[in-house]
Amino acid sequence: MKSRHAISAALTAVLCLASEVVFNVNDDVFAYPQYDIEFLDPYVLQDDAEVLLNFKSAEANAPAASSDASQIQTPKPSSPFGGQETITPDTYERIIAHGRPYLCAIPVVKPTGHNETTAEPSTTDREKELEQAVSRGAELLQGMTSNQCLYYSTGWWTYSFCYNAQITQFHALPPGTNGRVWPPQEDPQTPSYVLGKFKAQKPADEPGKASGSNALSTEVQTKAETNYLVQRLGGGTACDLTGNDRKVEVQFHCNPQMTDRIGWIKETATCAYLMIIYTPRLCNDVAFQPPKESRAHSIICQEIISQAEVEAWEDRYDAAAAPQILEQTAPEKIYLGSTEVGGMKYVGSEGKKLERGRIVLTQDERAETVVMQKDGHISGLSKAELKKMKLDPDDVETFRKELQKMAGSKDWKIERLDDINGRTQLRGVVSANDDEDQKVVNKSPEDDEEEGDGGSREEYKGEL
Repeated sequence: MKSRHAISAALTAVLCLASEVVFNVNDDVFAYPQYDIEFLDPYVLQDDAEVLLNFKSAEANAPAASSDASQIQTPKPSSPFGGQETITPDTYERIIAHGRPYLCAIPVVKPTGHNETTAEPSTTDREKELEQAVSRGAELLQGMTSNQCLYYSTGWWTYSFCYNAQITQFHALPPGTNGRVWPPQEDPQTPSYVLGKFKAQKPADEPGKASGSNALSTEVQTKAETNYLVQRLGGGTACDLTGNDRKVEVQFHCNPQMTDRIGWIKETATCAYLMIIYTPRLCNDVAFQPPKESRAHSIICQEIISQAEVEAWEDRYDAAAAPQILEQTAPEKIYLGSTEVGGMKYVGSEGKKLERGRIVLTQDERAETVVMQKDGHISGLSKAELKKMKLDPDDVETFRKELQKMAGSKDWKIERLDDINGRTQLRGVVSANDDEDQKVVNKSPEDDEEEGDGGSREEYKGEL
């Protein structure tokens, strides 16, 4: 009866809404079983819908002896509702949504007793279950004893977790020190601290020790319907602020997707810590497995149309799907700053090429010295030689005066450069000492990184 109320409430919500809604505050989130309404694109013909509705109506009014059919065969309409295939005896309802008639197939869910009231387990039974979970969990974790320690680094500190030994906080040396990359190596110059030590668990009949004992305490706790194992360790390094030993609570959570690892650690109080460890070992016990996701049963609704409306429906469907197809085919533009990646606005298209830098020559470029000044002495080619190189002596002289004025007493030279595009350029190169380098570099930010053993080189170009 309760499932029919949930179905009625869901269908009523569809009647009241003009569009699909993911969540409604009026929905009964605790209803069982759960249902989810889905509107599918394929249509169902009106004749086929009437067959299904009339058949279910007749089946409900028929005597019990004549309604024992578990499967029916119906003619195949243009939808998943029919066809020469087996149809489960779902409940069919006709509704009006978005101003159009729809046929909805509601699955019949057999009662599983999940929502029935059951007797609460007694305190004795509950304690027995927890005791078994603790025993089984501790047994599963024993496999960590033979493995290497776990490590977790955050900021200055690194933490090591060695099962059945201790948890230590230390500063690690940089990776690769003494040729050692892993595991982290403790820095002998920085103090380390023991946060807690493992000790053999005391028998149940032995009286407990006073607080501050380093005896192992193990229990099972529950959060978000998931059980996890908790072990509390004491006996750590004495705390300067409280005078008590450091202590740590270690929580072991089931995670089948990874190997043993430390999730995180934090200091919850002065010299008191909380460490989370994810391990697939606890997943071998159902008591520590996360609850399985319960999926809602789908109520499938499809639009009812007549045979004469098929062509109009298909045209309307194609028109609605066209923008979505265009959105899927149009690539999304990517921008770096204000530049579109792959837009070919600057390079890539016809007539737009990315020129190479002229500071370093490529295999296709060559440079010849035309004029140079070394230790105050100027030497260069004659005018006849310049003309032979297809250079205008007047242009070279003008460029020389400009470069000499910039260089002052520093050495310089002018080179004839043939680039990969077949153009001829004059390039001026000025040598600068290290103490003068900063002055020149500040005038040209592009040359900020140009340094060498003999000082940096500043270049000035003139295209012929």
